[in-house]
Amino acid sequence: MLLLPTGMVAPTQRTLPGFTLERPTSTVAAVAAGASPGAVYAQGCSDLIAQFREGLSCDTLVSLERVSSLGAIEWDGSTLEIGSGVDHHAGSRDALVRAALPGLAEGWGGIATERIRRRATLGGNLMARRTRYEMSVMLGALGAELDFETPQGPVTVSPAALWDRTEPPGGLLRAVRVVDVPQVWFGYERSMRPLLTVAAAVRADTVTMTVGSEYTRPFTVAAPLGTDPAELAAQLPDALGDAAGSTRYRRHVAGVLLRRLLERRTFEKGNPR
Repeated sequence: MLLLPTGMVAPTQRTLPGFTLERPTSTVAAVAAGASPGAVYAQGCSDLIAQFREGLSCDTLVSLERVSSLGAIEWDGSTLEIGSGVDHHAGSRDALVRAALPGLAEGWGGIATERIRRRATLGGNLMARRTRYEMSVMLGALGAELDFETPQGPVTVSPAALWDRTEPPGGLLRAVRVVDVPQVWFGYERSMRPLLTVAAAVRADTVTMTVGSEYTRPFTVAAPLGTDPAELAAQLPDALGDAAGSTRYRRHVAGVLLRRLLERRTFEKGNPR
């Protein structure tokens, strides 16, 4: 007879305790429902089922599928705002996203599988806080703003706040916003994934690089444009390394991929679309 240690057998959906289902149609109603103890937001649910199997408890499930405003994308020529309910397939193919930040659309369209892309949402990707999920890497380099609605009012935080756990507790991620878009060039390199992915944004005379991997949280560094990529990569913290790849090796790879991205930028500037 094989005896398994307690906790080794993952629960299934059939073993979940009962919960109350709320289906609000506005962000105000969604925030109110989500403020109750034990409330969990649900949108595409591609990650939520995995969280349930990992032991996530839920007294109230707040479905966001009827909150249509979360699926909006707005572009005014300067600021790009993407609702948290936009799925990967729709977002990466959206004409406004492609016009504003073609590099983001390209990078976004390369993540996950086709099945997941059609269900998983931007908000779910961020709020799951999985190191293997890639949107926080791209948005970190872009200096994006995450807009939350809370019972106390709107709150704006950076993508890093998700990993520092400083985002408003109980808040609903409404949208992601990138400002001064015409001043930004963006590129994303995931050819070395899962070991390393690199997002780079050039804004005026500054290059910002965010590095992530399947095993470690993202880290962001910045330097004046023209800084040698290896020097910029050397600023990455020691916490970048782990058993899958040393800090020294990951810094080296990050510098190589950043150089590749900056060469792509030079080529694109000389060959506008």
